Amino acid sequence: MLIPYRDTWEHISMFGKRKTDEEKAAAKRLSNIRVAAAAAGVTVIGSKFHQAGQQPLPVEGSRVTIELGEHARKRITLTRVALIGIFAIWAKKDESKLYITIEHPDGVLLYPVAAGKEPKARVFATLINGEATGVSKPE
Repeated sequence: MLIPYRDTWEHISMFGKRKTDEEKAAAKRLSNIRVAAAAAGVTVIGSKFHQAGQQPLPVEGSRVTIELGEHARKRITLTRVALIGIFAIWAKKDESKLYITIEHPDGVLLYPVAAGKEPKARVFATLINGEATGVSKPE
């Protein structure tokens, strides 16, 4: 059945409006991100990253970086200072961990996960960033 909608004609079935190809592609991408995030140890609910005690961040517009604990321990990041304040100077990072940092204009989330999840974390970062993402290693 065709009905007028905002100066155009759209096909509406008895179950509601049909999704466009772009809407289907976006839903599929978000579904893939949810699966990859769960495998990497990151929580995605709806279309936002969630972490206990932190403000949720939208998936769209986010950027993911990955660091091994041994490298991350050697420097104090702006992210750590933002998350735990001046105590970042004394806080040590676990060398058996992998740190997934999600940055968005609205904030930053830091997920410590097992270092064995590195391949899954790379897949997750690639889906978010839209490009292959390596893990930062000591120079």
